[in-house]
Amino acid sequence: MIWTGERPSVLAAALECAPSVRWVQLASTGVESYLPLMDQRIRWSRAVGVQSELVAEHALMLALTVLRQGTASVRAGAWLPRPAIGLTNAEVLVVGGGGVARALLALLRPFRVRPKVVCRGGAPIAGAEVGTPDRLDEWLPEARVVFLAAPLTADTAGLIDAVRLRSMRRDACLVNVARGGLVITDDLVRALTSGWIAGAGLDVTDPEPLPPEHPLWSLPTCVITAHCAGDLDHALGPFVDLVRRNIRRLANGLEPIGLVDPELGY
Repeated sequence: MIWTGERPSVLAAALECAPSVRWVQLASTGVESYLPLMDQRIRWSRAVGVQSELVAEHALMLALTVLRQGTASVRAGAWLPRPAIGLTNAEVLVVGGGGVARALLALLRPFRVRPKVVCRGGAPIAGAEVGTPDRLDEWLPEARVVFLAAPLTADTAGLIDAVRLRSMRRDACLVNVARGGLVITDDLVRALTSGWIAGAGLDVTDPEPLPPEHPLWSLPTCVITAHCAGDLDHALGPFVDLVRRNIRRLANGLEPIGLVDPELGY
């Protein structure tokens, strides 16, 4: 079954009507909302790499907008020049080592940043220093820009809390293009209003959608987009490619690309 919908309850009903299904290909990278449906009877695969470049471009846009105080300029309603704060040669930390992280590192290369990556496996990534999650608290205080590109799991929920926000540089920028649950929202509001960090760029929030009255909307140091970094309509070619490859792999007795491990949560 190739699933391009967004509601797990509808997929659950579809699977009940099709008990012979043994493989489900999801169109999303994040799978946390589908985990309750997963059992040993069915193999599930996620759309790894399909929207990575789109999401990475969005992450870079958010970082540059926050660094250049773009939101404050737009809201000023007057000619108020902002500091020319650049990304070039900056210390950068990427949390997550998947397709988005790798696409982002490629986009950052012309900026000559000094990148570090924290990911569960700690496998080498060309052009970056890579460490396992136990390095996060060591590297977080060094980074000018922190990109969150990790899956939401039991281990990563609430990863960025008040303690970690306080440990960051006062001129740091936090960018989240992964899942809102990686950040404790109330702690982020406090960090931005108290000046613990310089700004945040958020494509995802917790809760989501973010209510109109939420204080994040009114903060000039916060840039918010409506979970639109990736879009299947604009990544349909790569998705179809992935589906073709996975069908061939299954036909040849191989596991699909992006096979989900329900215990890990991705």
